[in-house]
Amino acid sequence: MAALTPNTYDFIVVGGGTAGNVVAGRLAENADVKILVIEAGIGNPDDISEITTPARAFELRNSKYDWSYQTTFVDRPDYERVEKPNTRGKVLGGSSSLNYFTWIRGSRETFDAWQEYGGDEWTWENFRDALTQAWTGKGHELKEDIYNGILKGLTHCVSTIYDGVRSSSALYVTGKDNVEVMHSTVATKINFEGDTAVSVTVVGIDHNESTLKATKEIIIASGVFETPKLLLLSGIGPRRELARHGIQPMIISEHVGEHLLDHPILPHVFKLKDGLGLDHILLREGPAHDAAVMQYDKDKTGPLASGLLEMIAFPRIDGQLEGHEMYRKARTNNGGKDPFGPGGQPHFEIDFIWHFDIPPEGDWLTVVVDLLHPQSKGGHVRLNSIDPREQPEINLNYFTDELDILALREGVRFVDDILMNGDGMKEIIAEDFPWPMPRESDEEMDRLILDRAQTGYHPCGTARLSHDIDQGVVDSELRVHGAKRLRIVDASIIPVIPDCRIQNAVYMIGEKGADIIKAAYPELYK
Repeated sequence: MAALTPNTYDFIVVGGGTAGNVVAGRLAENADVKILVIEAGIGNPDDISEITTPARAFELRNSKYDWSYQTTFVDRPDYERVEKPNTRGKVLGGSSSLNYFTWIRGSRETFDAWQEYGGDEWTWENFRDALTQAWTGKGHELKEDIYNGILKGLTHCVSTIYDGVRSSSALYVTGKDNVEVMHSTVATKINFEGDTAVSVTVVGIDHNESTLKATKEIIIASGVFETPKLLLLSGIGPRRELARHGIQPMIISEHVGEHLLDHPILPHVFKLKDGLGLDHILLREGPAHDAAVMQYDKDKTGPLASGLLEMIAFPRIDGQLEGHEMYRKARTNNGGKDPFGPGGQPHFEIDFIWHFDIPPEGDWLTVVVDLLHPQSKGGHVRLNSIDPREQPEINLNYFTDELDILALREGVRFVDDILMNGDGMKEIIAEDFPWPMPRESDEEMDRLILDRAQTGYHPCGTARLSHDIDQGVVDSELRVHGAKRLRIVDASIIPVIPDCRIQNAVYMIGEKGADIIKAAYPELYK
């Protein structure tokens, strides 16, 4: 290969997040290929104890390692709710450096639904190898059980924690001499010659602007919020949105920033009988807390080595839903199929996790009810301005379909009945925190859901996979429609939201994307 000039690389990956690092690391398998990773956040997550210590994950919300996006959760004619932070990782590793670790593949039927957008290569069977490679490639053992395409029941979690320390996608680029990580650097524009992407304009840690060239390809992996923002700033997007900001169109692509999907969740907290939780160890100063810290510092074991999400459930609640005319009508309109799980997929993910609100005393259990197949549409990401330093406008657009409120309400009642009345739990559950759950009133619960529902932190879909530009943003090879030498490899391309946490799906996209790119350059990757 010919020597490259300064500021010139074979491949440029814009975004050192979950998928971006996978792509960079896999492309680096040819030691003669020069790869640049542009990362907006810091580049040393392994040196940050809040990141590496599993039980400290919740401390990362609204920290300097978090994009802390302001987000519209609900945007109805009768009700609007805008809040922050919506957490995404602003650090090498992206959200794999901030998330809650869980590794779940999801249901075969849900991934098979991607075929409508990406063709035969984007189905469960073709994902299995990429998912397995992503997991075992990080040194983890493979257990089938819930990883065989069927999600059902209660299971223990598999987590991206190795020897008591968080394992993020930064591992893919660690120790690779032919991968340069340019951290604390913001990509502001993709530059073109004709319809060919040739370079990236960035603002570096010194606040100076520079242009970085790619001789082979530019891969955007900036995440579900930043990827559409960069496309729009580069002149790729809906005609109306580009005109609104006076941006010269490069490619009119009406689906850029549209189809934002996420799981709405309702977290709520139960008081436990004293001594049955870890609150006194993890939350409050004292001998037990000090002992746990000393144990972790010594050998990376003990309570601090846990991600604190040890069990997870995937129930269906057909019986509860069937009692409501609204649901029966929706099922009829869906050809007689359950709209929330037409292939038998679970309706909810139930997490037993850390506290969203920290109680001042006592022992508590947080229960998260996560609606896996929301029916509401219209979520989007748009520009607030043409300033690349300004965050985009994000609207999750939850609960535009009343059916989602009904389902989440009945899901909460379902799990609360198990916890409050089931043998083994009813003896230790005491009360609600920080507000009473109005379980007996549909109207009050519906309002509580509007007021209290949160993001599941599983956003996707803003540059979705598609057969052509009239259906989405990228083709089955992850190439941006209308552009050459430009691909997107991150959660933005997901067309149907997985029925579980999406970390594993994003790793899969990174692995599959890397395979696709390598196959396009047989002279480099034999």
